[in-house]
Amino acid sequence: MLEIAKLLMRIVEVVVAFPIRVARFFMEWVAFNPRLGVLRYVALAGVAYVVFAFLLVYVIAPIRGFTGQLYMSDALRYDAERWLATAIYDKSGNFVGTFDPRLDSQQDVNWTGESIEVGDYTANPDHKSIPVREVPEYYWKCLTHHEDRYIGTPLNPFGIDLIGVLKIPYSTITRSIALRRPTLGVGGSTLPMQFARVIYKTPPRRSEGPFAKLSRKLSEWWLAPVIYFELTQGGDDSRLKEWAANHLWLAQRTGGTSLHGVELASRIVFGKEAKALSVAEQFVLASAVNKPIILLEGSESLNKVRLDRWRYIAEVRARVCAETLIADEEEKKAVVFELIGLAGGPPDPKVQPGLDKSLEQLAPDVAARARANPVIRANILMPAARYGMREEMKQTYGFNWRNHVRGLTASFDAGDNLSFTRRMGEAMVKLNATLSGRLDPRFTLDPSRVGAEVEMPHVAVVAADANGHIVRYYENTATAAYFGSPVARDSGTGFYERAREPRMIASIGKIISAIAIANEGKDSLSTLYVDTDAPDKGLETCRHGGGLRRGRSAEVSFACSLNEPLMTRTAQIGQARVQDLIDRFGFNMPPLNADGEGTPASTAAVLGLISGSPRRVHQMSSVILNALIGRDGIKVTPPSLIERYDNAESGDKDAPSVGELASAIRPRSVIRRGGTGTLQALLQAPLCYQAFKTSHGTLKSLAGWCATRRADLRLHFAKTGTQVTLDPDATVDAWVSGGLQFANGAAYSYVVVVGTGSASSPWARSVHSSQAAAPLVAELLEELAADAKAHPRPDLLPRAPQAVRPAPQPGGAKTSGWRALPAKEREKVFGFN
Repeated sequence: MLEIAKLLMRIVEVVVAFPIRVARFFMEWVAFNPRLGVLRYVALAGVAYVVFAFLLVYVIAPIRGFTGQLYMSDALRYDAERWLATAIYDKSGNFVGTFDPRLDSQQDVNWTGESIEVGDYTANPDHKSIPVREVPEYYWKCLTHHEDRYIGTPLNPFGIDLIGVLKIPYSTITRSIALRRPTLGVGGSTLPMQFARVIYKTPPRRSEGPFAKLSRKLSEWWLAPVIYFELTQGGDDSRLKEWAANHLWLAQRTGGTSLHGVELASRIVFGKEAKALSVAEQFVLASAVNKPIILLEGSESLNKVRLDRWRYIAEVRARVCAETLIADEEEKKAVVFELIGLAGGPPDPKVQPGLDKSLEQLAPDVAARARANPVIRANILMPAARYGMREEMKQTYGFNWRNHVRGLTASFDAGDNLSFTRRMGEAMVKLNATLSGRLDPRFTLDPSRVGAEVEMPHVAVVAADANGHIVRYYENTATAAYFGSPVARDSGTGFYERAREPRMIASIGKIISAIAIANEGKDSLSTLYVDTDAPDKGLETCRHGGGLRRGRSAEVSFACSLNEPLMTRTAQIGQARVQDLIDRFGFNMPPLNADGEGTPASTAAVLGLISGSPRRVHQMSSVILNALIGRDGIKVTPPSLIERYDNAESGDKDAPSVGELASAIRPRSVIRRGGTGTLQALLQAPLCYQAFKTSHGTLKSLAGWCATRRADLRLHFAKTGTQVTLDPDATVDAWVSGGLQFANGAAYSYVVVVGTGSASSPWARSVHSSQAAAPLVAELLEELAADAKAHPRPDLLPRAPQAVRPAPQPGGAKTSGWRALPAKEREKVFGFN
């Protein structure tokens, strides 16, 4: 035991004495040795730098990393969250692009390209990258081989590389000799240091002097240990790998805009997801760090640089990874062979064929930029829908939607909807020419005439299939008012509060009256309603305002949207029943008057004094459509632009969103099954009603779209509404909403609204829905007819009746009944033979 104690003491003595003897040797034989002359000062500086390097790597870095992450970790996590882009795919799975940074950050958005000082905070320009689901294995191996091969080892245990720090003096001397001027050397830029550059936008610049470079290097040394500690807590380096895959600059288009991250670069450079990259392609992207791929051609000199850089990436750096990191010789040969093929020339940015065709046809001037820039691509292909999708996500998750969503798939085909958007733009120009004499001077319907003193009223033209997936979407404002008025959105949380919605739905509210009447099961189209404001003649037409008490048929009342007879009839049903329908559909009653009295529910519905968003109106039409086609048991949710989310975190949604979007309605809960025939007849009257062979409904301009007049239609219902101020000629909103099913089963609901939604801002005089909204409906219906041909839904058609087989006749009697029919006739009548 005593011998062991002596041994331990001896070891301690050696450990303590060794640095002392080294220091003594250095002082006596180097620092104060006159025989060395000026070399002793060089040696002194060299030894001092080595001591500094060891202290930096093994003392300062761990202390700084541990203490810094205690108060910087939240900021680092927030910065990383800001820079993750939200990917957008269309219904066909095509990669459309990413949200514009100004739409894709909760706060501190900076898209100027320069740092902005905000008090004590510096808002750096945002970059955006799509987060990878799984970091490609060979990308990480090649990246660390080139950029930080000692990370996590004794030579780089805390984010600063000892070898890299030590070689800076040597590189300083060699670079200064080569450039013939004093220049600070390079080396030691570990991955955490490169992350610091990305976060705070401090990359090396050719113009920076030695002092600026030294200042930047010190700043990176100061931040790198904090980043490393944050990303490797508990010994798990998965977040370090994710940052390496998500945030490094890998490519740029000619003229600037960079592409960060493997997922985004993979989609633009190779046209595939990161998980589908070959080993050679992973090596190429990893080798592009600090030598970003140039995506587009430019001048002759730029093209030469572009080609040389690509060959250097593919033939030199990527090949080094292949020859160093792949052990299997056959696999190594295959990867090298693929790299040789890739080195022939830099690939052009990849876009799926359908989207590329749309870009070429509809946006030829910016098609090249859009191919290389996912933000520009999404802005062009989904000019309005991206605002709508963001608003829909806010209604689901609030401002924290980015904590849940990493990508989304739209409910429509991007190319088809872009073509529809252009079609609607042309229709708006025609509509402006038709109504120009009635427009308020502050308003225009021509998008090209919008300016500082002239604005457009809000225009929304939206159609959804029977499942509630929006297939055509047009809006002309960035506020996405289809999803609700901006004043109804909570500025603190981002959630939409239905009870605050002020937009009145005008005579669209008569749909509720039609449902209430149909549910009673007493009325037919010829049932007479008392009209106290009827004309002395022409009761079969839409004439009114005569002040006489007459009977008007139910068909005329709904076709012509007559207030008096429908208020009288709806009141007879009972206020409680009408109020229940208003509540179930999610509309708001008008506020109480000065005496504290409320408007009767029947009056509020018929006059359209109830309020709701265009999306809520659209959902009501979707409920009716599904009831009429026999799907009264399904849950009908508000129409959606998002078919599915990608990479959302698991767990419950924010509580307020559950109440908002759980507003699904089963048609059978609001529409009695036996009343669907009456309901359909009443609501198709605006399109179909004729008297004396002349159409008289509010949608008589669309009489050709009555289902009884088109062989390709099974049903079509629609209702108009015109909202005015106290001045009956001051137009605020023009509405049309309805639904239709084609003969091949394809079914759609739709809503069209043109207006401001505010009684204080009428935009025209004596303009009604039949004049402002119906022409847009006509364009939409043509679009839906084409879509129906491309997407038939036979599953939505009623099933053929099943024939009852008679019992066999005794004695071999002759076959009779359905069996007696020829096979072709049986198949024609019954669907089988």
